[in-house]
Amino acid sequence: MTIELTVLNDGGVLLVNAQGYPDDVKRVEYYRDQKLFMLVYDCDDLDDELMNYEIPEDMAHPVEKSPNIIICSYDQNRNPYAYKAPLIKIGELY
Repeated sequence: MTIELTVLNDGGVLLVNAQGYPDDVKRVEYYRDQKLFMLVYDCDDLDDELMNYEIPEDMAHPVEKSPNIIICSYDQNRNPYAYKAPLIKIGELY
């Protein structure tokens, strides 16, 4: 999975995946101790996906501040689309 994580001018967090996702993301869980995202999909038949991407230290603060995350992906015709999903923080805040 090739992803990019960035902070927008308004402080929002944007997660871009060039390959797309198997379904829309219902919510993103941020595991503070591991600095990892877990994607929870709308389709209950799909397993949640722990992203193999450790959040860089300089992104931890913006992620902590944001109540949601903008998911950007591509449809089957390679047209980009984006939507907001709740960003749930799990674990102790250091």
